Amino acid sequence: MLLVLALWVLAMIAGLSWSRWWTSGFAMMALIGCVWSRAGALNQWMTWAQLITLGATPWLLAAQRRHDALSVKRLQVDEAGQLTQLSELARALLSLQNANQQLEAQIGEMTDVYHVTKETSRALHRGELFAASVAIASRLLPLQGLRLIDLSESVPQMHRAARTVDGRFTVAHGTTMLPLEETILQQVRTSGRAMSAIRQQLSCSLPDEIDCVAWAPLWREQKPIGVLVADNVPEPQVKMLSMIAHQLSLQLSRVRLYEQVEALAVTDGLTGLFVRNYFLGRAKEELARCARHQLSCTLLMADLDLFKQKNDTYGHLVGDVVLKDVARLLQRNLRDIDLIARFGGEEFILLLVETNIEQAMPIAQRLKQLVEVHPIHAYDELLTQTISVGVAGFPDHAQTLDELIERADQALYAAKRAGRNRVVRWSEMLKAA
Repeated sequence: MLLVLALWVLAMIAGLSWSRWWTSGFAMMALIGCVWSRAGALNQWMTWAQLITLGATPWLLAAQRRHDALSVKRLQVDEAGQLTQLSELARALLSLQNANQQLEAQIGEMTDVYHVTKETSRALHRGELFAASVAIASRLLPLQGLRLIDLSESVPQMHRAARTVDGRFTVAHGTTMLPLEETILQQVRTSGRAMSAIRQQLSCSLPDEIDCVAWAPLWREQKPIGVLVADNVPEPQVKMLSMIAHQLSLQLSRVRLYEQVEALAVTDGLTGLFVRNYFLGRAKEELARCARHQLSCTLLMADLDLFKQKNDTYGHLVGDVVLKDVARLLQRNLRDIDLIARFGGEEFILLLVETNIEQAMPIAQRLKQLVEVHPIHAYDELLTQTISVGVAGFPDHAQTLDELIERADQALYAAKRAGRNRVVRWSEMLKAA
C-alpha cells in the first residue's frame, strides 16, 4: 500500500504541474498497484470507490489546474486590453493637454493683439501712436528701449523711447538716424523679416547698456513702411515683437491717412497755408484769450497787386507759382505763434498775436518790402510781385473778429486806391469813406 500511496502522490504532483504523460503513467501504476493489492476484494463496492477516487483525483486536479491556467490567461488578455485602452486614453489625454496648451497660447496671443489694438487705436497722430506702443510693449516685453523708424515719409522719422532709472520711458523724436538704426534698416531691406542679434553679430557698435536688439518690419502693400526695434529683447520674444509691429503697421497707415485728411481739412492745397474757416476759428480763440488777459492783436489783409494781369499774360500755371512763392515768403517771415491763411483768390489774412498796432506797422512794411524785392522763377519767366496791406488792431479798432476783418479790408482797399504796393492803417476817416 505504501508503494500505491507513493505512486498516487506522484500522480497528484504531475497533475499540479500539468504533465499529462506523467499524470497518466503514475495514475495507471497506482491503479494497477491498488488492484493487485486488493485482488480479493474487487467484488466490494468500497474497493471500486477507492479505485475510482484513486484514478480520478489526479485528473480532477489536472483539470482544475488547466481551468485555472486558462482563467489566468483570460485575465491576462483582459488586463492587456485594459492596459491598451488606458494607454490610448493616456495618449488622448496628452493630446488634449497639448491642444489645450495651444489654445491657451492662442488665446493669450489674441488677448495681446486685442490690448495692442485697443491701446494704439486711440492715437490720431504718430507721436501719440508711438507713446501708446511704448506703453503696451513695455508690459508685454522685457525691453529697455523702443525705437520706431517711420519710413512713410520721404525723410525717415525717428521715434525713440529709453527706460530711465525710475523705470519710466522718456520719448524723443527726430530725423537723424544712428549707425545702429541704419544697420537694422539695411538688414530689413535685405531679409524682410523679423530678427534679433547680439552685440557680436552687428557690424556697428552698441551702447554699453544694450547687449542685444530685436527688430520687426512694418509692412504695407508689400513694402516696408517702418521698423520697430526693441533693446535687450531676447530672441524668443521676437514673435511677440513681430505681432506688435503688425498691429502697429495697420495703425500707422490709419494715423497717416488721418493726418493727411486733417492737413487737407485745415490747409490750402495750393499754398499750404491755413484755409479760411480754420483760420477764423483759431483767430476767435486768440482774440478771446487776448480779451481775458488784456492783450492786443493786429490783423493784416494782404492782396497781390495786378495779379489778374499776370494770369492773363502768362497763364494760370505761372500765376499759381507766384501765389505759392508769395505765400511761402510771408509764412517764413512770421513767428510760430502768428497765424496766416489764404482768405480767397490772391488775398491773404494774417493775425499777429500779442502785437499792438504800433508794433505791427513796421512788420507789415517789412513784409511788403520783402515781397517787392523777391524774384520769382515761374517756369521760363522771372517775375516780381507787389502786395497791398490793410492793418487793423484789436481792441483799438474793433471788438470782434468780424469787425476787425471788415476794417482791415477797408484799409486794404484804401491802399489799392492810393496806388497799390503800400501799407495802410485803418482810421475813422476810412470808415466814413
